[in-house]
Amino acid sequence: MRVSTFLFYQTNTVNITTKQWDVNESILHLSSGKRVINASDDAVAANSILNFKQSITTTEQYQRNVDFANNRISAEETSLKATEDILLRIKDLTLQGNNGAYTQENRIAIAEELEARFDELLALANTRDEGGNYVFAGYQTENQPFNKQPDGTVIYQGDDGQRLTSVGDGVKVATSDSGQQIFQQAPNSTGDFRPDYRDATGLVTNTGGVTVKNASVVDRGVYDTTAFPPPYTVNFVDSDGDGEPEIEVLDSTLPVPNPVPVFDSTGTQVYPPPPAPAPAPAFVPGEKYTFNGVEMQIDGEPNVGDSLTLNADEEVGMFETLRDVIEWLKVPNEDGINPDDISKQQRQIDIGHLIDDIDSIAIHVSSRRGTIGARLNTVATQENVNAEYILTLETAKSPLEDLDYTTAITEFERQKVALQAAQTAFTQVQNLSLFNLI
Repeated sequence: MRVSTFLFYQTNTVNITTKQWDVNESILHLSSGKRVINASDDAVAANSILNFKQSITTTEQYQRNVDFANNRISAEETSLKATEDILLRIKDLTLQGNNGAYTQENRIAIAEELEARFDELLALANTRDEGGNYVFAGYQTENQPFNKQPDGTVIYQGDDGQRLTSVGDGVKVATSDSGQQIFQQAPNSTGDFRPDYRDATGLVTNTGGVTVKNASVVDRGVYDTTAFPPPYTVNFVDSDGDGEPEIEVLDSTLPVPNPVPVFDSTGTQVYPPPPAPAPAPAFVPGEKYTFNGVEMQIDGEPNVGDSLTLNADEEVGMFETLRDVIEWLKVPNEDGINPDDISKQQRQIDIGHLIDDIDSIAIHVSSRRGTIGARLNTVATQENVNAEYILTLETAKSPLEDLDYTTAITEFERQKVALQAAQTAFTQVQNLSLFNLI
């Protein structure tokens, strides 16, 4: 067979180029430490490696979300811990202010400190995370949730939403809360109703000094605010004339037209037949009375003619309660409206309710702090789960992708020798010529 010079050179060039390519590929794999760099290296392994990398990337994003969630939730937890401490101080100051040995100047000084505590609580309720977002504003994390008005009241401008952050596959944690629910919706210390012991003019109508211990809806199926709308007026009457008080409860229904009564010659009403009035039950201190699905318990010894009002109010707010305490401290015991023992007695009842409300608010904040602490535990647990999952994925990916250096170096040396042999052979063969034999 006749071999042309062109074919000879072309064949050897292709052979040397192929071996050079193999050597270069081996160098690339050795320098990267990867067995599979391109899909052509191992199509099946390349597909599995891609899936592993996608899972690792997703889990790494979850880990970044974990850091974000941990920072935001920690900001909430720290704020509520400080709130608990301040509420304890507020209760101590309130009890001091109720000390009979304190002068009005002493109470004014306590009120001034409470005003400073008020501002501290307001700042905590407006806590921001490291990114400047408000953590107690619900969804409205860019808007300050609590704003103090010129009259001293505080309004909430957030919402009741909760921002959720994914920290794992199917695992989400709340990273914001409604400040309204935390700071303004603590359970009322007297249940579902708030007692008022004064009439519309501010005059005390509780001369005997009774105290409502509890007034709560115990049967929602019976509780009917349409037929018997609140507020409810509790009167202490002497319906049987024995001089001892009985208890009656009236709702807020407006008067309606009644049939005109008709009397006979003896003065007896014959139309409509008058209903026989049910006797009012005798009042027993501490006894539980039920009406319209509401259970009520009152302590103390009322006087005949006393009354109080139960206003439907299931919740108390932290700022409103603290403002009421400050106002209570600022008003002298003899307030000018009813400057006698009755007024002083009622003031003690009022401050008693406020102290109970402070306790209720502190318990409520502590409970919400516990819920937020549970989220921190969830985040910490998920962080470990994510880290272990990434390690598992990396371990599974390694045999498919990583290079076996012993085998690779051996193969590289073999390819290098083959390249050198091809180059040497080509050099020697290309010098063969008949002219060398002449």
